[in-house]
This record gives sequence, structure tokens and C-alpha cells, in this order.
Amino acid sequence: MGPKIRAGIAFESRRVETAEDFTRQIELAAPDAILYSASMPHFSGFVASAKAQSLCPDTPFIFVSGTHSEETAAETRKRATTDCVYTTTLADLASTFDRAIKEAEERKKRKAQESAITRLSRMYADQTRELEQLHVQRVTLRNLSRYLRASVTQAEVYATLECFGPQLFQRANGKLYLVHPPGKHLEAVATWGDKSLAGQTFTIRDCWGLRQSQPHQVRDPQTELLCGHVTAESNSAQPYLCVPLFAEGETLGLLHLRRAGEESTPLAIASSMESYLNLAVALAEETSLALANLKARDSLHEQSIRDSLTGLYNRRFLEEFLLRELVRADRKKHPLSIITMDIDHFKRINDTLGHGAGDIVLRRVGLLLQGFVRQSDIACRVGGEEFSVLLPEASMQIATQRAENIRSAVQELKLKYEEHTLAAITISLGVAAFPDHGTTPAALLHAADQALYDAKYRGRDRVESA
Repeated sequence: MGPKIRAGIAFESRRVETAEDFTRQIELAAPDAILYSASMPHFSGFVASAKAQSLCPDTPFIFVSGTHSEETAAETRKRATTDCVYTTTLADLASTFDRAIKEAEERKKRKAQESAITRLSRMYADQTRELEQLHVQRVTLRNLSRYLRASVTQAEVYATLECFGPQLFQRANGKLYLVHPPGKHLEAVATWGDKSLAGQTFTIRDCWGLRQSQPHQVRDPQTELLCGHVTAESNSAQPYLCVPLFAEGETLGLLHLRRAGEESTPLAIASSMESYLNLAVALAEETSLALANLKARDSLHEQSIRDSLTGLYNRRFLEEFLLRELVRADRKKHPLSIITMDIDHFKRINDTLGHGAGDIVLRRVGLLLQGFVRQSDIACRVGGEEFSVLLPEASMQIATQRAENIRSAVQELKLKYEEHTLAAITISLGVAAFPDHGTTPAALLHAADQALYDAKYRGRDRVESA
């Protein structure tokens, strides 16, 4: 029926006689109110009210008395699960209808307010969780940074990353690659999560992040550019992140992170990858700084124990190394020998041809000594024109023969300085062995020096034993 105005109410009525028609009309019209005015055999007031509460729970359902059983209305109201069921007479229909509509509007407002409060509460809870997560991440990153700064070896740096990496990047696999100068290839040195690819190696050109010197982020592997070192893997379908490591303009390595599981939505993937990016950049900076500090520390230590002219170890290192080797030799009851040597008439070379000629002699003798030492031996320049060779697990007999071979090889050196051919170079050598000639570094060095002085006294260019 078309719109009508009756008793001050503008309404459009739609008459239904079956449950199916009732359902269809509610879906089409979304009524402001439902009036029940007649009872039918298969569509009672109780059935109509139940369907209304199911299809449109906030719509008022009004029984108009006199057209149905009062007991039916009362029972329906009793069973109703909402406050939307009313009873009225035909005379009071206008006021009841007005009250029902107002109460329905109030319920809608309350529900809207409750819904808004629920959304705000959920947003607040989400923000609280995010803040708590950020706090945990900051604390973890701060602890990681402290351990990185305290690390004294690269192995400790790697262990620190493998310990804290899973805490920082949950549901992600991680790897740290370092650049090796020969061929500029990268090799995994630390890994957490999936360790199946720990031995993988690749070159700088295989990574977009390294080639562009900036982080390379892939959220959708199906549509975005993948790095060469990722396409070569069987599980390349996961989102990933590559963050280069730099220090003083030099590429040190790469931090690689990859999702360990599927996210429910692309938005969730983007959000998690974005949070990973900020953390990964911070971790890469901390790791780069730690590795650069270790490299600088190692360089300074190497300079402190090396002779700059010959490249041999210096006296400081000899004394430290000798002390450790004596303890080991005493514990394992192994022999240990030391050779000290001095270039004969070295002052004459400097006085005649200058210090440039003397430096050439020292460098060539140092180079020769490196060819006469095993991997376990060390050759040192202990001062001026004096050298020493420490021979762990070598007997006096072996050391004496080694000294004789060195003496002979030095004698055969043919050296030139500018336009001058230097006269034959000779050396005097002294040999001493643990434990026969000393059980402490000072005693053993003194015995070898005394043997060297004996070689000098007996004519030079010879080997003497303690």
C-alpha cells in the first residue's frame, strides 16, 4: 500500500500472511516497526516475533490487542530476548508507536556509542601492545648493543646476534653475511631460525641492497624484484629484507631477514616488514660499528707486535709467546728451542753506505727467515740488527741444524744498494733449549744470547750452542 497519514503518523503498510512473505518483506523494506494484528494457523504471533528478533532485532514488534489472544501476546513478551516487543490497543497505537520508535532510536544510539567505545578500547589495546612491543624491542636492542661493544672477537659478535636476533625478529629467519676480499664474495657467519642455508655464498652483484648501497625490501615475492641469492633458494616465496653493513665507506657485509610464516593479509605483511626494516637498520649499524672497532683494535694490536721494517714479530711478542710456549712445553714434556742471531759488522754497512743500505739488509734477512720457519714457529726482530727464531717442539739438535741452514743461506745473499754491490753478509747465531738451558723466558733468552756472544768472540759467521 502507498504512504498514508493516520492519527498523526505517516506510514506505509505491507500486509503479509506467510512466514516466507514476512521474511522477504523485512529484507526488502527494513521496517521501522512491525504491527501484529491477526493470528494465523501456521504463523502465530510467537513465530512472527521470533523471526523479527532474528532478522531485525532492533525493530519494535507491536501487538495490537483485540485482534489476537492476550495470552499469545503475554507469552510472546515473556519469551522475547529483547525490549522491542510491545502490546497496545488500537486507541493507544499512536502513542505506543511513538514510544517504540523513540526507544528504538535510543537503543541505536546506545549501540553506536557502545560500538564506538569498543572500537576505541580495541585501538587503545592495540596501541598499548605496540608500545609494549616497542619498549621490549628497545630494551633488547640496548642489551644487544652493550654485548656487541664488549665483544673482543668476531665469534662473540656472531654469537650475540644469534642470541638476540630471534628476540628482535620474531617469526623471521636471519643471517649475517660478511664480505671476503678475494672475489668480494659473501659468506654466512651467523644465522638464526632456518639454518639450512648457512653455508651459502654469493657475490655483491647478487644482491640489490648491496648494489644500491641501501636496504632492499620485498613484500610480495610474486611481483617484486628478487635478489640473485634469493632466487637460487627453494623457499624464495617469502617476503624478505636485505640491509647492507657499511663502515668508513667500506662494505662489510649484509643482514638478511626473511618471514618464517604466512601473514593473514597483505596489510599485516607490510606492517611487520616495516617494523623489521627500522629494527634491521639499527641492528646493521650496531653490528657494523662493532666489527669496525674490532678491526681497528686488531690492526692496532698487530702494529704493536710487528716490526714495521721487516714485518716480523717484535721483542714484546717474542717474550709473551715464549712464556705461553714454555708453559705448554712443561705441561706436555715437549722440547723447545730458540735461536738468536746478529748481523756481523752491521754498523760498518750503515757507516759506509748509509742507513738505506742497512734497511735493505735487514729486510732481506727478515724475508729469508720467514722461509725457514714452520707454521708453529715465529721469527722476530728483537732490536737493531738482532733477530730470534722460536721453535716449539724442536730439540737442540734440530734447532742447531736449522741455525746452520740459516747462516749458510744468509751468506749466499747477493744484495745491491743503488749502484753498489754489497759485500757478503754474515751472521753469528746462538742456540739454547728448554729445559736444559733455562725454564723461564729470561733464563732461556740469556742462555741463547750468551751462545751468540761466544760465536762473535770465536770469529763470527758461525753457530754456537749454549
